[in-house]
Order: sequence, then C-alpha cells, then structure tokens
Amino acid sequence: MSTLKDVAEHAGVSISTASRVINGKEYVSEETRQKVAQAIRELDYQPNLIAQSLVKGRETRQLGLLVYDISNSYFAEITMAFEAIAYQHDYTVILCNTAEGTRTLKYLDMFIQRQIDGVALIGSPLGQEEIRRLQILLQRGVPVVMAREKGWFANPLADILGNQSGIVEFDTVEGCRMAIDYLVSRGHRRIGGLFTVERNCLWDDPRARGFRQALEDNGIEIDDNLIISDLKTSQAGGFLGMGQLLQQSRDCTAVFAYNDVIAIGALAQCREQGIRVPDDLSIVSMDDTEDSLYTNPPLTSVRIPRREQGEFMAEYLLARIRGKTPPSCYSLPVYLALRQSVGNVPSKNVLTKNVP
Repeated sequence: MSTLKDVAEHAGVSISTASRVINGKEYVSEETRQKVAQAIRELDYQPNLIAQSLVKGRETRQLGLLVYDISNSYFAEITMAFEAIAYQHDYTVILCNTAEGTRTLKYLDMFIQRQIDGVALIGSPLGQEEIRRLQILLQRGVPVVMAREKGWFANPLADILGNQSGIVEFDTVEGCRMAIDYLVSRGHRRIGGLFTVERNCLWDDPRARGFRQALEDNGIEIDDNLIISDLKTSQAGGFLGMGQLLQQSRDCTAVFAYNDVIAIGALAQCREQGIRVPDDLSIVSMDDTEDSLYTNPPLTSVRIPRREQGEFMAEYLLARIRGKTPPSCYSLPVYLALRQSVGNVPSKNVLTKNVP
C-alpha cells in the first residue's frame, strides 16, 4: 500500500507539500497540485481518513455496530437495515461479533481509540466495565444506542446512562404470554420449553420468565422434566434439546422454542423420530425470522420487528451526530404470527410409540 512519502517522491515534492494538496490547503501552485494528483492516481494512494479526522477534528464517518451473533438471521436482518441507512448517508459500518462475552469490552476500547462517530449495540452482553466504556464515549460526545428486551437483568446497568443514550425496546415477556396462551387455547397443557439460557440464571431471562408466568397464569405448574436449558444457539442445539426433551417426557404435546434457530433444530429432531408436526406435537417459537416461513411446516412464531430496530438505531446516531435531539426511546410492538406448526392437542398420545 502506497504512503504519503511515496506520493511525495513520485511527484517530486516534499511530504508537507503533498499533504497540503491532499488536504485541500492553499498556497500550492496548480502545476504542483496536478503533479501530486497524478502521483495519487498512478500509485492508487488511499488517504488515512481516520488520521485526517483526528488532525482536522472532523468525523471519521464510521459507525460501530456490536452484534451478539451475526450468523443468526435475526441479528443479520437488523444489521442489514442499520447498514442500509448508514450507507445512504455515506457512513461505513464497523461490524463486530460479540458472541464471546469478553469481545464486547475489547471492541468498545477499539471504538474509543479510533474515535468512532457513533456506537450501536444489539444483544451484546453488558457488565460494569462495558458500561464505563459507554460512559467514556458519551462524555466525548459520541452517541450510543442499543436494542434490548424489556425486563432483561442487565437493563438497570444500562439505565445508569439515563437519557444520554438511545434505546429501542420490545416486550418478549408479553410475546411469550401470547405464544403460551395460544397453545392453551388449542387444548395444550403439557408444554415443554427449549432454552439457550444457563440453568442457574434461567428465570432472569425475559423469555423464560414470560414462559413461566404464562403457564402459571393458565393454572399450569412448571414441570422440570419439560424444561431444557443450556442449549447452544444453533440448529444443532435445538436438535439435541428436542431429543433430550422427548427422552425426559413422553406426554408432552407442545413445545415453546427460545428462538427460530432452536425451533428449526427441534423440527429436524421430530422428523428424525417420525413425529408429525403439528398432528402429534405442536411447536411455537420467538423472533419470526424469514427462515420461519420456509420450514416444514412453517413456524408459528412471535414476531419481533427487526428492520425497525436497525433503522431507528442508525437514524438516532446520525441525528445526534448532526447535533439534533431525536426521541431517546422507541418501543416496538410484538405479535404472534400464526402458521402451520401449531394444532389442537392430539386425541391420543403417539409419542410413546415414537420415542424409544
């Protein structure tokens, strides 16, 4: 890669003269300006925009985006919407995957060092140290926005930031209530749950808590044999979790899956076991990603708006960068998308003959 020194030597001028041309300074003859411009073209020189912004006090025109798991289509759809808005306004996005918890802190440190123009967080884990980094960014005038589920245990930490940061929020507890109420309305009482959350903090998770509250509100006791936790957030995790559930309980008639990824794996396990969905067993899920439309059968799933999340976060950051004061909180509704993975409770239990 060519440097400023290479450009100066190629044009036959000093480094300071080449720098003045690149930065649009005056006191440079037109002939010299043309020589430097030709050298830039021939060497394919790319100026260091970040370094220029530090000298000039200008924007880097870069936004940092921390996403929990970019391989998950749920997060991918939010990311694409965010990036589309940024692109329309000539901003580039530095995308960071934070599935490993320690990465969040390292990436925030990197954003501080690079003097990024704005930071968005989607599902990234936040502890005391991460909150301190966000406070540093805010103190330096860098806007911060995050997407989160209402009632998440980390919310009080983020609330320390007050109205300084933007929030886009959605109620997954209410979404779970919709899902469980619908299963109960179809006659189901033995309802299993497949969760990616660790067992020791299961009920801190809004989705798990909503699952439990909805069962209790319908007069259904929690049965530990119907609860599978600590699953990996993958189709393989859902496949294995469904297998474990079927081994532990043979009178289960419906299953709530933590998200569509888990549900897709659960459907695969049912096919492996010869269990028909929804004739023998019903499955309901969360997120309602595009993938849920193309499963067999298509998944009944709680829809959490994703495009709206990405667009709000990008537009919030851009407005703050321009010195405007946009609304700091945006609450998104959730609803149940009904498809073919849920049916009435079967007249007789067929799982006992399908599960060894």
